[in-house]
Amino acid sequence: MKLIIFGNILNWNTAIQLLQTYRPDVLISGLSSLDLGQFASSPVTYTLEETAALYHSHQIDGVVNIQSENPYYFNLLTELGIKDIYVIPNTLYRKLELSESIDGDTILHPYMDVLPELMQIEFHLADHCNLNCKGCSHFSNLVPTPTFPDKEQFIRDLHQLTGYFSQIHNFYLLGGEPLLNPEIEDYITAVRHAFPYTRIIIVTNGLLLLTLKDDLIQTIKENRVHISISEYTCLDRDKIVAFVQKHSLSAELREGKECFSKYLNPRGDSDKDQVFPNCIRRNCTFLAKGKMAACCQPFVIHYFNDYFQENIPEEEGIDLYEAELDGWEIQKRLITPMESCRYCGVDVPFDCLCQKHLMQRMIGV
Repeated sequence: MKLIIFGNILNWNTAIQLLQTYRPDVLISGLSSLDLGQFASSPVTYTLEETAALYHSHQIDGVVNIQSENPYYFNLLTELGIKDIYVIPNTLYRKLELSESIDGDTILHPYMDVLPELMQIEFHLADHCNLNCKGCSHFSNLVPTPTFPDKEQFIRDLHQLTGYFSQIHNFYLLGGEPLLNPEIEDYITAVRHAFPYTRIIIVTNGLLLLTLKDDLIQTIKENRVHISISEYTCLDRDKIVAFVQKHSLSAELREGKECFSKYLNPRGDSDKDQVFPNCIRRNCTFLAKGKMAACCQPFVIHYFNDYFQENIPEEEGIDLYEAELDGWEIQKRLITPMESCRYCGVDVPFDCLCQKHLMQRMIGV
C-alpha cells in the first residue's frame, strides 16, 4: 500500500518512524502539508493538489492524515476527492511518550472506522476567583458567591464523551481559580480514568499553589497533571519556582496578561459568520452541565447579564445527550458559528495589570 503522509511538518518524523517500525508493508510515497515551507522544493514533498492528482492517477492508494483531531483537514482531503484516508491514533504517540508498549495496537485505521479525536476541552472547577481582574473573559470577577460544578454531572458527561471521542488531546481544568475547589482530586482522577492518555492541565494564577496538601500533590503527580501558572505581577515567582522544584512537579510559568480586551457587543448585531473565523476564543471548546460549545461564553454570560441587566443569549451549546449525536457531528458544530457570536465584536485591548490592589476578594490565602 502506497500512502502519502499529510499534516503538520513537525509530526512527519514521528509518523514515519511509527509506520516504518510497525507497518513495514506501507510504502511512504511522500509527504504533504498545507504549507511546505523550506521543504517545498524537495522531491518527496507534494502540495495538497499534487497529492490529490497522484491519488486520482492511482500512483498512491491514499493519505495518512496526521492531524486527525481537526475535521477541517479531513474536509480538505474529501473535497479533493480523496476517499482513502487513514489515521494514526493519537493515543499511540502518548503511549510512546510514556514509554509504554504499543505492540498489538493497530497502527493505521481508516479515518471513519475510529471515533474522532478532539484537540481540547476546558472545564471550570470554580466559576469564582481569588483575583478580581477587570477584564476577565470568563466573568469570574462578577460571580457573587463561591460557585462549583456538580461533580456527578461532570462524571456522567465524561462517560458520555468517551462514546464520542477516542482521545481528547488536552483537558484543561481552570476557572475562575481551580485550586479553590476542595474536591479537585476527584475531578483529576475522573478525567484520567475516562481518558487515560489525555494531557490534564490545571490553569491557575498560582496564589494557592504553595498551600497544596501532600495528598493533592501526590494525586497531581500520579495522574501526570501539568500545572500552567499565570505569572502575574502579584505572584512571588521565586517561591513558586522553589515549590515546583521541591515537589518535582510538571509546571510552567506563563507570561501574565499585560492587557485584557473588550469584545462584547450587547446589541447583538454583529455578523456571526465574520466574527467567528477571527475569534481567538473559538477553539476553546468548553464543557458545562451536559453541554459543549466552541467557547465558555454561553455558560458564563449569565453573570454578565445579571450584573449589567443585559439579555445576551445563555446556555447555547451542543447537548451531549441529544439522540443520535456522534463525535463527527459534534466536531462539525464546534466549527460552526453560534448565535451567541452575534454578541461579540472586535477585541479592543485595555491595560489591566494584575497588581496586589486588585486582589479584593482573596479566598483561602
